[in-house]
Amino acid sequence: MSCKLTLLLLAGSLLTANLTFADAPADQVDKLLEQAQALLGSDIDDAEEKIEEALELAPKRADVHFLCGQVMGIQASQSIFSALSYAGKSLDCFKQAVQLEPQNTDYKFGLMMFYLGAPGIAGGDTKLAWQQVNDIAALDEQAGMRAKLNYYRQTDDDKAYAETMTSAQQRYPDHAEFYYQHGLALQQQEQYEQALAQFTQATKATVDDEEAHFKLSALYQIGRNAVFSKQSVQQGIEALLDYVEARPADTGLPSEQWAHFRLAQLYRLTSATDAVKQHLKLAANTDDKQLKDNIDDF
Repeated sequence: MSCKLTLLLLAGSLLTANLTFADAPADQVDKLLEQAQALLGSDIDDAEEKIEEALELAPKRADVHFLCGQVMGIQASQSIFSALSYAGKSLDCFKQAVQLEPQNTDYKFGLMMFYLGAPGIAGGDTKLAWQQVNDIAALDEQAGMRAKLNYYRQTDDDKAYAETMTSAQQRYPDHAEFYYQHGLALQQQEQYEQALAQFTQATKATVDDEEAHFKLSALYQIGRNAVFSKQSVQQGIEALLDYVEARPADTGLPSEQWAHFRLAQLYRLTSATDAVKQHLKLAANTDDKQLKDNIDDF
């Protein structure tokens, strides 16, 4: 992650700079945020440029600082010599977002995840993370459940995680979120059959966020799970095809190109050569460096 975030003041008086910030059109800043968000998975350096420009224009917007925390965190994870510097910037941005909008549980969640994910030398601190968990739970019960589950996963407290997940699914039996999150945890543990059951349950849930984020994510993960397990391949193919059809254009969900690459992997398991070629071609239309590397190694 990264070092102290310093907003660069352009030449001229502070008064002039403040007038510039105040007069910055909201739609201009929104456009920069959209561009930075879209670049997260493909060109993090360009994303950093966009978010720094947005910070100069709108230094008091919490959503700008929140996305800055994400961008700088990714930079930190991908850097060697600048990792600590980027970590400091990420932490400062998350803190500033929380300070500007202390009632926003998403911003507190971002700060919590930084404290959990960063090493101590870069600002990581499980006690400070737990403080954010308590703050989130005081503001919103469901968000508090989500925070606790992530805390227990990150700190390898399997017993507390299992108990909290059981409580969450009993308390919110119609919500896609907790089935999806549990599926991810099981998938990470290579318990693929159990993970599939959770992802499938998520797709059938009647309650989701306003963008159907968890249900769509579960469709993608059913396909990804089939790639890892080499089981339930047809179900994985059907889920990914549904995902490609339903996925909104502007979203933080895995790209259509990633879905096509997963489809190529699954069709290879069925020896459907033409389908493999078709989906690899569709997957190749990307600027995502990681995806390009995967395609090259296919």
